[in-house]
Amino acid sequence: MIVWINGPFGVGKTTLTKELCRRDPKARAFDPERIGWVLKRTVGRLKSGDYQDLPVWRSATVTAAAWQTRGADPLIVPMTVVRAPVLAEVFDGLRSRGHEVRHLLLDVSAPVLIDRVEHDDDDDPQAWRLDQLGAYLTARRDLRAHADAVLDTDDLEADEVADDAEAIIAAWRS
Repeated sequence: MIVWINGPFGVGKTTLTKELCRRDPKARAFDPERIGWVLKRTVGRLKSGDYQDLPVWRSATVTAAAWQTRGADPLIVPMTVVRAPVLAEVFDGLRSRGHEVRHLLLDVSAPVLIDRVEHDDDDDPQAWRLDQLGAYLTARRDLRAHADAVLDTDDLEADEVADDAEAIIAAWRS
């Protein structure tokens, strides 16, 4: 099973992924951001915009995630993707290779997210995270409608989010 954890930048996808992997020795994390990082430094010099717009990122993400599933159950992918066609292409590619893909959306209200980002110990990407909030809010309704599960995190601490996500994944396994 591949669990794609989606949500706005700063919602806690990476924190949740680390905790789920700590709790479950069979779980493994895969971050497609690393593929994007490489592309930005190579192909990205030739093309402007988001690396998710590059077909090579989408196909490389499918190939790498499919390979990473070996020995992982589940493979956890923390990655913000707000454009439905991009998400569908990646999910369809993984499913065509025989993988079960589940989409877990970590949601949060704008005021709570802004507060979290502003109080994050890592203030380096703070402005960038806040700049991305509009794109998430625009896509929010569609993402909620097409997610396999939505976890509203407004009133939850990180360990509570992990407890709820763990229960959701357990239900998917049964």
